[in-house]
Amino acid sequence: MLILLCAVFFSLITTFSRLAYDAGANPLTLVEARSAAFVIVIGAFQLVARRSLALPRRTLIATFPMSVGIMLMSIGYLASVYFIKVSLAVVILYSFPLLVALLAAVSGRERIALPKALAMLVAFGGLVMAIGLETESVDWRGVALVLMAALGIAGNLTFSGPYLDGVDSLTVNVWNNFWGAVVLGAYLALASGVALPETGQGWAALGAVIGCYVVGLACMFGALKYLPPSQAAVMLNLEPVISITVAGLLLHEVTHLLQWLGVLIMLGALCFSALRGAKSEA
Repeated sequence: MLILLCAVFFSLITTFSRLAYDAGANPLTLVEARSAAFVIVIGAFQLVARRSLALPRRTLIATFPMSVGIMLMSIGYLASVYFIKVSLAVVILYSFPLLVALLAAVSGRERIALPKALAMLVAFGGLVMAIGLETESVDWRGVALVLMAALGIAGNLTFSGPYLDGVDSLTVNVWNNFWGAVVLGAYLALASGVALPETGQGWAALGAVIGCYVVGLACMFGALKYLPPSQAAVMLNLEPVISITVAGLLLHEVTHLLQWLGVLIMLGALCFSALRGAKSEA
């Protein structure tokens, strides 16, 4: 349930971000605002609930690389829709389950059996099909940014789990976002890079981005306490479907039938992989 809620809230972020950009905001401002909001809101909740914000030394040190992964995800994904369509960005982002499988195999955390390897190849084929009709008009900067975001997600999903055992995942998230907010906030202050929305709709979109991020990220790290990396990655597969649908409704982006077919092939292959993994663990 936690990872499904995460998928729903995360799926709305890019569309609301695009609306905020149209009103004068920029990606780094949105990332800073939502990171700082997470620290304030969740930090206050933890204190009111009388939960300590202290972490074991091992976990506190791990929040540094985790915060890097979150910043890569946040900046890469939100900045990518500055250059490419939301629907294309979310499809490319969903190369991250493939990266999770690769990282988990290389690091020795999970073994990739032949059926799972074949499912990943099919998923990659669906990904290629989904983005195939967009290649002539794609801005490489948007593609590079969203691939950076996928790598950030994959790294956290693969390596964060062991550091969450026996600790409060919300407290871990507070520290993750705190480090990112401090570094990015210092950069924005020195570079005078803050750009806020200039319309009421833009401010509403900014508020929606913050709300979806706070709830979605809390759900994601909460789920990692109960799910292995590949299972968590695969169960986020509702996000591209919802993101593409919402982008079509609110931003009037057109998604071709062949692209939808590629998305469904990709998601079907990843779901097959998840079911195989769940069966093996049982």
